[in-house]
Amino acid sequence: MIVVDACDEWSPLREVVVGTAYGAMFPAEDPRMIEATMPREHWAEFRPGHPFPSRIVEAAEQELQALAETLESLGCVVHRPRRVPWSGLGGYCAAMPRDSLLVMGNRVVEAPMAWRSRRHELLAYGALLQQFRRSGAHWLPSGVDLAVDPLTSGPSRSGHWVIGEDRPAWDAADFLRLGPRTILGQLSHVTNRSGIAHLRSRLGPDTRVHLVQPDDPHAMHIDATLCPLREGLALYNPERLDPAQLGGSPMEGWELVPAPLPAPRDSPPLYMTSAWVCMNLLVVDHQHVLTEARDEKLQELLVSYGMTPLALPFRNVQALGGSFHCATLDLRRDRRSAEARG
Repeated sequence: MIVVDACDEWSPLREVVVGTAYGAMFPAEDPRMIEATMPREHWAEFRPGHPFPSRIVEAAEQELQALAETLESLGCVVHRPRRVPWSGLGGYCAAMPRDSLLVMGNRVVEAPMAWRSRRHELLAYGALLQQFRRSGAHWLPSGVDLAVDPLTSGPSRSGHWVIGEDRPAWDAADFLRLGPRTILGQLSHVTNRSGIAHLRSRLGPDTRVHLVQPDDPHAMHIDATLCPLREGLALYNPERLDPAQLGGSPMEGWELVPAPLPAPRDSPPLYMTSAWVCMNLLVVDHQHVLTEARDEKLQELLVSYGMTPLALPFRNVQALGGSFHCATLDLRRDRRSAEARG
């Protein structure tokens, strides 16, 4: 039986979903969204019916399988999404479960995602959602009419974002869990103010959603800007965030460590992200952190803070739009262990 209970990013991981690259398609979004969020040199790839190169998808699936096996070897229960033929649905993929579902305590919240290509993503998790309900977890569907396009009304009240406020929109990867009642998030090209209000209403008054606004004109997902390693310690992206911006936030007083500049890379292409996807780490427990095999400077930094990097090849998954954090969804982290530790 699945047990759902996770409220931070660092307590020992016990149960997790690992995504699948099967059938990955370039998301055919409105050109305004693509131009706001995707690397310019790859804009032409984002057209209807266009799959990612098969060699990348096949290699990414092997990398995800290796990740699942590594987590199982560390004592985690691993679940995988069902394979869905995304090409017939105008979809994207199920490689990034972190984006569409948010787990907070024993609640699983469906994100009312802004992208049209992601409206059917729950099809990959149907069997898991049934298990959530049977296990006593609280399943909270978005309740939002996803047929309403959040781009239709032009710029939002939030400033320069391409989505408006016609309906609530948020991606779960725009938020980090910092404790049983604390979430830190950001506005972005996929998360609007009505989306923040929607998330607050779904979680209720006992959970506070705090906002920080990094200096990132292409903002979409916070987990390549901030990465909590343990309570009181986090990596930050020095190109997007001034630590002073976290004053007054739940991370005020934390030790904030600038991540090293990522090494240049050519292959496979980063179709959907910058090289800062290297910060998209998964903390397994108080010691172990999953990193891409060739991010050696980052691994050295983690070692200097008493952590043990688990280095796995993951560049083909990164070509699909995310890394270890995006490609997983924590279902259960051992809070008791964290509390006993400190």
